Amino acid sequence: MTASLIARPLPDTGDIAVRTIAVVNRKGGSGKTTTAVSLAAVLAERGYPTLLIDLDPQGSASLWLAEELQDRGRIYAFTETPDAGAIAVRTCIPGLEVVRSSAWLLAAEQTMKGDISLGVLRGVQRLRPYWAFVIIDCPPSLSYLSVGALMAVREVIIPVEAHAIALPGVASVVGEMRRIQSSLNPGLRSPLIVASRVNRTRHARWVVDELERTYGWLVARTTIRESIRLAEAESIRLPITAYAPESRAALDYRLLADELLARGELPEPVHRPESRWRRLFTRSAHVAAAIHRTG
Repeated sequence: MTASLIARPLPDTGDIAVRTIAVVNRKGGSGKTTTAVSLAAVLAERGYPTLLIDLDPQGSASLWLAEELQDRGRIYAFTETPDAGAIAVRTCIPGLEVVRSSAWLLAAEQTMKGDISLGVLRGVQRLRPYWAFVIIDCPPSLSYLSVGALMAVREVIIPVEAHAIALPGVASVVGEMRRIQSSLNPGLRSPLIVASRVNRTRHARWVVDELERTYGWLVARTTIRESIRLAEAESIRLPITAYAPESRAALDYRLLADELLARGELPEPVHRPESRWRRLFTRSAHVAAAIHRTG
């Protein structure tokens, strides 16, 4: 498979730009939450107000930065509130706030199905332009929550563990992105694929080479090296930039942030002639089909 999505210049509308990014992989252990938390912390460190939305019912990002949300009512409020930022809480990192997850998200997804996808979409669309970046940590699956995030954002990061078993998952996410782009979110940009948990083995080098051969320029130049510091940072609930700011892991994520910021110079335009509410109505008819395909 060769990626075919091409970036194009975005016309200047004069609006305040808020970059919305979903961090997605359907396989656990890919470095998804580590990437979401670490990038959010680096961006806040650089002076960009950043909101991290934890949509993973496991709540790993919430536990890392704040605490897991136990109140079921707050989760339903997330899909009904005028904007998701209304339930954000501050973290120990200046400029970084988090919308916490809860185990109740899993039950909500099972009962609300496509409605929760649309709720995520509305919650993100209604965000005030206070944050420069909104990063969504998605569940390790292409579920209703993940589809809602992919409907809502402009950009996607796919962290990939440097192991051959992880390669089919990348193809699955890229394929689903294309389907969502064609039917649910025409403004969705090409993904940034990030090789993570990279060690010095020949196998890891082969995986990185295979990613570059298959996806070309979609693969980030920065790779995230395997580091025990990341696990230690999570265990004491501090981002790597605060726990070990001089570590190679912190350096890798700062380099990835540089690449992400540079990539912002080539966004794709959004062609949406119909009204917002008509789009929501139309999308609701496609959500169930998208979920059925991902199974």
